Amino acid sequence: MTADRTAPYRTCRGPARAETRVRGSRFLASLEPCRSRAEVDRLLEGHRRAHHDATHVCWAWRLRSEPEPGEAASDAGEPSGTAGVPMLGALQAEALWDVLGVVVRWFGGTKLGRGGLVRAYRDALAAAVGMADIVERVPRCRVEVSAPLDRLGEVHRVLATYESEYGEQSVAEGTFRLVAGLPTRDLETLRVRLTEATQGAGTVRDLEG
Repeated sequence: MTADRTAPYRTCRGPARAETRVRGSRFLASLEPCRSRAEVDRLLEGHRRAHHDATHVCWAWRLRSEPEPGEAASDAGEPSGTAGVPMLGALQAEALWDVLGVVVRWFGGTKLGRGGLVRAYRDALAAAVGMADIVERVPRCRVEVSAPLDRLGEVHRVLATYESEYGEQSVAEGTFRLVAGLPTRDLETLRVRLTEATQGAGTVRDLEG
């Protein structure tokens, strides 16, 4: 499983919830945006505390913002492969990244069997996905651009051709520096074009790389 760190991706704008019931069991599903494993751990601990009386708190996540993108799932005590894997499949089916899916189950007294559990967990999380505000995001990065002050015009003309946003700017000893945000996919072409426009006098440093 790989994720293109520069390509647009689908995620949820904010949390969404849905509740389903299957043969007496109650399933409370949630989909939440998250960008790191530390955030996943924090959110999961919140669910476990909030639903301490639940029979199972199952989960699946997909992250593209970590140093190494990945995905994982847990059955949390349900028979192996009956909860976490189908939940992960629900996220994959919608091509979602940087999300955590959680399904909390309260046992209703009737066993659902392996097939019934797979459907119940998959459908519960799919219902939460259906309630979510799904958005497409373009990965962005922050860079520091440096060049001699007499090249300021060339630098601004190059940056104006990108979806860039200016941050702090400073001038010292004939050199100006500015911080800009732009789509990650444009970083390498920016370096090439800036070098050409300033005849090698300008530099671009990725502040997040």
